[in-house]
Formats: sequence, C-alpha cells, structure tokens
Amino acid sequence: MVTWRGIVAVIVTILFVTPVFASADRVLVPAIVYVPEEYHSGGAYTAIQAGPDGIVYVGTTIYNGYGHLLAYWPRTGRFESLAEMSAATGERMPGPASQAKVHTKPVIAPDGRVYFGTKSGGRSKDPSWQRYPGGHLLVYDPRTRTTTDLGIPRPGTPGMSIIAVGLDRVRGNVYVLSDPDSHLIVYDPRTRTFADHGRLGPEGEHPTRYLVVLANGDVFHQFGPNAMARYNAAAGRIERLPLVIVGTGTYEPPYALAVAPDGRRFFGVGKENGQVYLYEPREREVGLRMLGAAVPEGYTTPGVHYTMTAAPDGAVYYTGFLPGGGGRDLFILRVWPDQGRPQVVGRVATLPPPPAGYSRATTRELIIQGSTATPDGSLVVMQAYPLRLLIFRGLAARQ
Repeated sequence: MVTWRGIVAVIVTILFVTPVFASADRVLVPAIVYVPEEYHSGGAYTAIQAGPDGIVYVGTTIYNGYGHLLAYWPRTGRFESLAEMSAATGERMPGPASQAKVHTKPVIAPDGRVYFGTKSGGRSKDPSWQRYPGGHLLVYDPRTRTTTDLGIPRPGTPGMSIIAVGLDRVRGNVYVLSDPDSHLIVYDPRTRTFADHGRLGPEGEHPTRYLVVLANGDVFHQFGPNAMARYNAAAGRIERLPLVIVGTGTYEPPYALAVAPDGRRFFGVGKENGQVYLYEPREREVGLRMLGAAVPEGYTTPGVHYTMTAAPDGAVYYTGFLPGGGGRDLFILRVWPDQGRPQVVGRVATLPPPPAGYSRATTRELIIQGSTATPDGSLVVMQAYPLRLLIFRGLAARQ
C-alpha cells in the first residue's frame, strides 16, 4: 500500500498567533488530466515545471524500471515522452537500483534547455540502494529534440541520488543537490565539469525537494530550526546564516519553498502548521517575516502543505490538505509578496475516482506532490496515486 512520506519537521515555538481565517465557500473545479499509464507506475515526485512556451514538463517514476521525462501540451492535451532513463543514461539493469525516478523539479534555461536529474527507487537504508550507481544530471534540448547525459556528479559514492536541481542565470552554472547527504554540486557547462562544494543541509537529515536559487545565483536551503545555508555564488562557498525572526507565530522549518517574483526573497510554508514565511537574505543573516496561516472557517491544522509555486499574477500559490468539514479537504492558498497575510483562494471540489480500467496504484489518501503555473495563469497541481494533473485554468492570470 502506498503511504505518504516526508521529512519529520523540527518545530520551534515562538509565540501563539491566531490563524488567518477565510471562507471555504468558493469551490474550485479543476480539469483533470491523467498521465498515460505506460510512462509511470502510479507516482511522480515534485517533478513538474511549465516553460515560457506553455509546455509542462513532468518527471515520472517506474519502480524497478526507468522513469520518463514527459512533455504535456495543455492546449491539445497531448503527452510525449522526451526521454526514457534507460536509453538516456545507457543503463540496462532494471531492479531496485535502477534509474527509477525523475525526481527533480525541472529547470528551464533561457535558451530553452531543460535540466533534470535521476533518483533511485530504493530507500537509503535498503542494501539495494548501495548498488545504485548514482543519479545522473541530464539536459533535454527542444531545438534538437535530444537528451544528453551530463554524468554522475559524485561517481564512486554509493547510493547518491539527485533530489533537486537549480540554475545560476548569471553565470550559467547548474546546481545539483544530492540525496541523502545534501551536498551541493556545481556543474559548469563550459568545462563540462562538476565541483562538490560540500554540505548544504544538516547531517542526518534528508534534503528537501526545493532548491531556492535567487536572481544573483545564490542558493538557499534549510539548515536546522534556526539557520539557512547559503551558497554564495560570487565567492563560491557555502555559508551558514542565522534566522532573525520578525513577528509572532510558530516556526516549523518548511519543506516547500518558492522564490518571490522579485528574485531577491523567497517564501516557505510549514508542512503541518501552514504558517507562511517570507525570507529576506542579508549579508550575514536571513530575515524571516511571520505572515500567519490561511485556515478556512471550520477547518484546522495540522494539515499537509507540500508544494509552492510563483505565478504570473505576482502571487505565490500553495496547497493545503486540512482536517474539517467531517473529513479532509484540499485548498488552494496564496500569498502576495507585499500584501501581508496569506489568503484562501478556494476549496477544491471532491475529486472523482479514476476511470474504469485504470490499472496503476492508487491510495485513499490525497497525495499532492508538485505544482507549477503556466504563462497564461493556469495553476497545475500534480497528484500521485493516481497520477493526474489538476488544472485550474486562468486562476493565477495577470489582471
């Protein structure tokens, strides 16, 4: 049976704050699109990103086999496999140590190339993990319709997967975050070389799937309950910066993060408490503004808040799966960078079961894995087990 898994959060209580309550009367009815079954075994993990041309890139999982990088065209409803990981990496040994997952949120360079990485389908404590040769960094070029394997960033490190990638748009370098040891590795496309800059997350804690890269190329990742790690792109080194908290609330180190539209700040949301934080990096510290939690009337926390994405209207959207109303419901929530507390956009209508004949794994629990926003302002939320896209057309369009 498929169960929801995540990192156990460390919670530091500062002061109690009353959540921002809002009405749950607005019901959002998404268009539902199923990812073709031949490309997955039921799940996907954060790997969804819309390009400037409206194409949505999706990474999938096939346990004991090889995942895919897919393209989805919202206007026509067409899916296409751009790369199958056995062919892309040259590996031909399916099983627990195969390149089962395209786990990373794809990153799209200014020239349209799409960077992504692979991950094992095993668990780090499983002996089979140690047979995994390592995650590959790959790039798909839509101009030539080819995928190039850029290599294993840390060859000779048993069990190393890639959980997140990022892009330094100033220098053109690609960032790789390794799992389970949280090393930040920089790939230079000009020299085709990797450089390991060390640990970006605390030892013994798995990294998150969200790698924050600001407009200046600096990288941020949570480092325990009271600090952030920063890779200083100009200096080429990792620094640990204390958090300086402004406001009241309960700080739970977030899992989901998203860069603000200005490229200088970023947001996070507590996975269970739903508190939203605005991070403001400075030279020797990171300011953290407590913005409160958007909790609809009749609902409460703890819930599950697992994904965030910036949108064309200038807001950052995130999801909340909250108890109340006799069960649990999915909500779309948002926060504006300079307008204070977060808001409830609406409650997602009850989702139907998969159509007759759907053969992939499903679960009773609603599992939300990733989100993105298209240039026309459609919010796309990815659900696993069953693997389908929930498309809220025009919800985040520029006004």
